[in-house]
Amino acid sequence: MSLKSIMIEDITALPSTASVLDAAKFMTDMNVGSVIVTDDDRPSGMITDRDVVAKVIAQGKDSSMTMISEIMVSPVVSIAEDKDIVDATQLMSNHGIRRLPITNTGGKLVGVVSLDDVLVQLGMEMQNIATTLKKEIEH
Repeated sequence: MSLKSIMIEDITALPSTASVLDAAKFMTDMNVGSVIVTDDDRPSGMITDRDVVAKVIAQGKDSSMTMISEIMVSPVVSIAEDKDIVDATQLMSNHGIRRLPITNTGGKLVGVVSLDDVLVQLGMEMQNIATTLKKEIEH
């Protein structure tokens, strides 16, 4: 199954020049725990609420003066939109991550897929298979 069919196109992204305070407010407003960091619409890093706590607050840094480029995880692991769920889960497993920015052929950010998105899709597929098998057994 293609990632394009399950990716989330409503992307939570900020430019690398945004402050950590801006990112924290953005995550709160969007009710998310991570943000993709972009430069020229290309994913360049990832920042999570845990990064904000561990790398800024716990170290006593000024969140309004610290740029997200200073604390983001980079380089970011991303995947092309023409890849499938198997490719995505292999990347997630190999890198120990739960979210993948999805890029088009030009390398621009077009979506994101999370492990949760993949699990929901696989669960629906398993339910379809079970329904089909049940109907077959009953006939």
